[in-house]
Amino acid sequence: MIINMYHSINRVLIESKYVPRINILILYGLFLSISCICTGCSKSPKSGINSIEIPRTTDSNLHLSDIAKSLDLVQMETKNGSYLTSILEVKIFNRNLLIRDTSGRVFIFDSKGNFIGKFGVRGEGPGEYSSAYSIEIDQELGLIYLGGVRKLLVYDKNYEFLKEKKFSDFIHYISIVDQKPILIFNRDWIPVEGGYSNQTILFKLNRMLDITDSILFRNTILKKANGIRYTSKHFLSNTIDDAFLYAPVLTQENILRDTLYKFEGDSIIPFVKLDFEEPHFDENGEKAVDIYNIMYSSSYIICEYARNKDKKLFIYSKKESKGYNLEVGILDEDDQPVVLRPLDLENDVFYYIKEGEFQNMGVEELNPTIGIVELK
Repeated sequence: MIINMYHSINRVLIESKYVPRINILILYGLFLSISCICTGCSKSPKSGINSIEIPRTTDSNLHLSDIAKSLDLVQMETKNGSYLTSILEVKIFNRNLLIRDTSGRVFIFDSKGNFIGKFGVRGEGPGEYSSAYSIEIDQELGLIYLGGVRKLLVYDKNYEFLKEKKFSDFIHYISIVDQKPILIFNRDWIPVEGGYSNQTILFKLNRMLDITDSILFRNTILKKANGIRYTSKHFLSNTIDDAFLYAPVLTQENILRDTLYKFEGDSIIPFVKLDFEEPHFDENGEKAVDIYNIMYSSSYIICEYARNKDKKLFIYSKKESKGYNLEVGILDEDDQPVVLRPLDLENDVFYYIKEGEFQNMGVEELNPTIGIVELK
């Protein structure tokens, strides 16, 4: 089975128009990683990587105040042109908040929540984007990267457009690793022998936006064309010294993708396994556990997942070697569950969204409040 998987991956690599050059070390590192998933990782920590147990039972009384060092609630200003639909991504740049939402736009607010303006120019021409799929900041160089529909755009610290590079697919995610951009593409429904292939591909770029390497990280074979995406995606986690990768697979398959990977030189290797208490599948063979995101910070590992379609949040403190398994999310000051999302993982800073209360049909709804929390 593993040999067949290797040949299948190799065939897709050769046929893929997106993969100009494959680093052999990365390919064999990937092969070993996939072998680990297929042969051992779903059973026990015999593979040699650390394992963290996640029980079926949940904790019900963990509040933000129990683990927060500081908390700042920022109400986003509501005025003409600033209306947010549903927030997908938040970044901090020069003390401003860059917010990407489901409208495909990026909005700029200051640290107090005052609306500054909209980011970039919408359109199909040079220097324009029709819809934003990801945004990332190079804090050291003062650059902003925006992934749009088949193009990557770069802006300076004054939000002025600098350059762009075109691609043949949507850019689903951007991160900075070792001061260089990494792009992640999800390609679905590629016809292959026996069905369809869904792929997750990483492109490594240099600062001139030239592709220096590419990695086929996920290759899922399905009998029918199917693709499921989770809107709030956090593929890559960066701390001061390390970078970690988790790519979810939400379609039906007979294994559980429960491993967080680490960038190690030119390879991506298994780093930690989240050992979910069984059953992993229901009586019909359908997945009982869906893992959406695994985030790694200096002091915490946070996993956003669902069991039998019920949303959960698992928070593991590395300092205490203790985990908290929560229904939906951690409780805020109003005893409402909120989901923590990464903002500055090196310093254990996260954000969460608190929607404005409904008033009446005749009044424009208030923009949400963003909670910025530094964990202990």
